[in-house]
Amino acid sequence: MKKIKLALLIILSVIILAGCGKSAKEEFFDYTKKNVTENSSNDISMTIKDIKLTADMKDSPEANVMVTQLKDIKVTGSMQHDVSEKATNTKLNIEALGQKIPLEFISKNDDMYFSLDIFRGISKIASQFNSELPSDEKTLSAFDGKYLKITDADTLEIDSKSATNLTKEFQKEVSNYFTSLDEERFTKENDVVTFKLTKKDVVVLAEKFNTLSKSKKEYKEFVIPDFDEMIKNLPKALDAKFNLNTKTNDLAVALTSTFDKKDEGFIDSIEVLYNYKPNDKQVAIKLPAKKEIVNVKEIEAILAPYLSDELDEELDEELDEELDEELDEELDEELDEELDEELDEELDEELDGDFNMADDEFKELVKELEKEDFSSFSAAESDELLEEYEPLLTEKQYKTIEKIFKNK
Repeated sequence: MKKIKLALLIILSVIILAGCGKSAKEEFFDYTKKNVTENSSNDISMTIKDIKLTADMKDSPEANVMVTQLKDIKVTGSMQHDVSEKATNTKLNIEALGQKIPLEFISKNDDMYFSLDIFRGISKIASQFNSELPSDEKTLSAFDGKYLKITDADTLEIDSKSATNLTKEFQKEVSNYFTSLDEERFTKENDVVTFKLTKKDVVVLAEKFNTLSKSKKEYKEFVIPDFDEMIKNLPKALDAKFNLNTKTNDLAVALTSTFDKKDEGFIDSIEVLYNYKPNDKQVAIKLPAKKEIVNVKEIEAILAPYLSDELDEELDEELDEELDEELDEELDEELDEELDEELDEELDEELDGDFNMADDEFKELVKELEKEDFSSFSAAESDELLEEYEPLLTEKQYKTIEKIFKNK
């Protein structure tokens, strides 16, 4: 009995001590809060793990080639956050269609800068699809090492101050929503905390964003147009599985989208993997120098020769299409007139020739006419009907029909 009491006491002690520890949910959100409130630097990557084709497209060579190209896409890079400076720097390298494209965003406070080094890679990829973008060295070098300040008034057609305020309020809404989730949605095995996000969560958060956008006049421009239609067009299923290693702080996210058959696409589902891993590369985040920053007007000036040529080509194509349509209409009218004339001539020739109605056809015609009442017809109307029948009848047949009209 003493041994049983001791065993029960030990078990109870373990349960109480376990209860004093953090829950899986608390550990997960401690990680997210830490990344927001403390300096951090992470290596990040994105790969497409799997793409499943619809049943009717599994044997399509074109679809399979496209799937292979999509699965070859890889994104690697780093994301650095300096809390005291309110600055972030995101550097990515995108590998797609045999090209490596650098992508960089730098932000501080409410300002954001976008690296234009991306232009070279985009130009090379565009050339593979016969889309003409400037590819000469003079034009491409003009973008090297340059940044577009995308918070400039001439770049964004939105109020950046309102956008910042809305973002802060929405972040609170998101935080409150996740805090309200049931503990059961967070599980832990060994050192890994797992949390699953569903389409229902995405819809709820989207609704919260739209409601918030409608709450103040200054947020009006951010209201999602055709909101119900947007929700309706979401994939049939959206599932995001988060795996957080509480020892290493590595975070893996598997996002799976499953599409409805009625969408008439060739992809049934796609699974994308994201990985975030802390590194020791924390360095001071440098903003672009004044000489490295360009605005939209300067970019338009660089592309002006190309844009004007392209515009001329588009206008020429439009004019050619309009001219072709006009010529087609004229030719159609002329052709219709010629065909009508030819048909009339052929019909006249046939009617002037030996064409006569067959006896059995004539008998059927007589039966039908005898059923009709022509008593209300005037003489002129009867003569007009006879004229229409005359070319089709022999003299004998004509006299038979004439008697029917005259006697009725």
